[in-house]
Amino acid sequence: MPLSRLLAISVSMLLIVAGFASLAAADPEQPDFSNQNCLSCHAEVNLFMSESVHSDFSCLACHPNINSEHLLGYREGSEKPAETLISPQRVPETCGACHAEELASYMESVHGRGLLLGSIETANCIDCHGSHNVLERSDPQATYSATRLPDTCARCHGGEAQENFIKGIEHKSLAAGSGLPEYYTFKFFIWLTILTVVALIVHMEVELFHLFKRSRQKKA
Repeated sequence: MPLSRLLAISVSMLLIVAGFASLAAADPEQPDFSNQNCLSCHAEVNLFMSESVHSDFSCLACHPNINSEHLLGYREGSEKPAETLISPQRVPETCGACHAEELASYMESVHGRGLLLGSIETANCIDCHGSHNVLERSDPQATYSATRLPDTCARCHGGEAQENFIKGIEHKSLAAGSGLPEYYTFKFFIWLTILTVVALIVHMEVELFHLFKRSRQKKA
């Protein structure tokens, strides 16, 4: 085979290999995660977000787990694209990224302790404050305003939710300010409960030891 022809074939092969390598290394199409693009499919959300205190937030601020599969699902005509809902267990963590103090006080509340025990039915941030329709507390339409709070609580508590519910303080930090007496009272009863249980166990063990000792003496 002539040297010139061999050289031409070699160069052609190198170009083909380089072409495939460049295609493999090329970045895939980067999906557009802008709010405008999200709202083109989720138009109903815009009705709430336009009035929300979070209206200037990026969708990814609260939905960081959205990936390209979510958009590709729509492009390919899939009836059920990849789920992007925030799970009940992760909602406080997501909101707490911006509301650290509120998260700390929530975790001290009965709802937060229910979450720590693994409950997925306990109230989280969305249940009380809403998701896309979060309004200022002074707004009468806010789900946690003084006028609507009993109805909001009633969604979980049913007929138990009375007007007195609005007197409760969900986000009260027991370790600071006026909450200090309650904080130490709370800690006192925690240790009292622990010591009572320990004393009860020790008492039962001592009693069992004496019963065992008496049974051995009778056999002897």
